[in-house]
Amino acid sequence: MRTGDAVEIRGALARLRRTTGLPVAFGGLVEPGRLQVRISELSGTATAALRALAVTPGNGLGGKAVALARPCAVTDYSVARHISHEYDVPVAAEGLRAVVAVPVVVRRRVRAVLYGALRAAQPLGDRTLGEAVQAARDVEQALVVREAAAALLAAGRPRPGRPGTAPGA
Repeated sequence: MRTGDAVEIRGALARLRRTTGLPVAFGGLVEPGRLQVRISELSGTATAALRALAVTPGNGLGGKAVALARPCAVTDYSVARHISHEYDVPVAAEGLRAVVAVPVVVRRRVRAVLYGALRAAQPLGDRTLGEAVQAARDVEQALVVREAAAALLAAGRPRPGRPGTAPGA
C-alpha cells in the first residue's frame, strides 16, 4: 500500500468514528494483483486480532461488500445468516457485534473497504450508514485525484529515447 493511500484510509476511519459515534473502525485496500482486501488500518480497536487480516471477495461481511460493490451491514455478526463466517474468530476476539462494511469503488472497481462497528448487537441506523458511505466516497475522490495527478506528471516527463528529447532536458 502506498503511504498516501494509508493516510486516506486512516483519515476516513477517523471521520467515520467522529461522524457516526461508532467506537471501532478499520479498513484496507485491495492488494494489487490479488483479489483480497488486507486490513491495514485500525481505529478504536482493543486488540490486534484484525490487523493484516486478508478478506477475500464473498467471504464475511467485507467480502460480501466487495463482491456486491455495495454497503452491507449486520446487527449481530456472530449469528448473521446472510454472510459466511470465516472471520468469526478475529471479529469475536475484538468483541464486535454490529458491523457495517462499505466498499470504496473507483471506476467500477472496488479498491478498498471501510468498516465501522459496535460492541453491542443493535441495528445501525440510516444516518450511520449514510456517514459510512460518505467516508468511502471521500476516499474514492482522493484516490481519483491522486491517480489523475500521477498520470499528468507521468505524461509530462520526457521519456528516454523519445524523438525530440535531449538527454538531461
